[in-house]
Amino acid sequence: MNTASRPVTIETERLLLRPFCGEDLELIKRLYCDERVLRYTPFDTLSAEQAEEHLDRIIREWGLPPANNYEWAVLLKATGEKLGRAHIEIDRESDTGMIGWFLAPGYWRRGYASEMTPALIDYAFDVFRLHRVMAVCNPENAASWRTLEKCGMRREAYFRQKCPYVRQGLIHWEDELEYAMLAAERRPASCPQCRSSRYP
Repeated sequence: MNTASRPVTIETERLLLRPFCGEDLELIKRLYCDERVLRYTPFDTLSAEQAEEHLDRIIREWGLPPANNYEWAVLLKATGEKLGRAHIEIDRESDTGMIGWFLAPGYWRRGYASEMTPALIDYAFDVFRLHRVMAVCNPENAASWRTLEKCGMRREAYFRQKCPYVRQGLIHWEDELEYAMLAAERRPASCPQCRSSRYP
């Protein structure tokens, strides 16, 4: 399946994931300029100019042949509110897709991450036909690793001081968890949301 023929939007019960566009700059700023959102990530906050450059790069990457990084804006289907971003980054040598997401603070603890995660797993296996899906998170970010476990992903590693975190230009090292699922291990029936994702 070539890139042009792949469905590019994902629907769940409450959410629509669609490729980023030029109208999403305010969403990027809400996510990447907020220390609360980036607390458990390696990334430093962005300036307004850096946020605009980041959005331009995201949009360009959808058209690169072959694309390796797919970033979706996450919207509420009922209202069109923009609440976050989701992504799949593909390592073609290992036939592995790394999934992840950010949500704006006002949308935390509403089950959106648990709804998105199986949809991203579905997309990685059904559309990209990948062999393996993985995700990483900070061990202190219990909400994230519990979501991954709820959706059937297996903890494969606990790395000590593996990930360099940048804060105000300074680097410190943080531990990192790695979760994964093989295509052969996929058990959609074990997660109720796993059957809810659609590709219009």
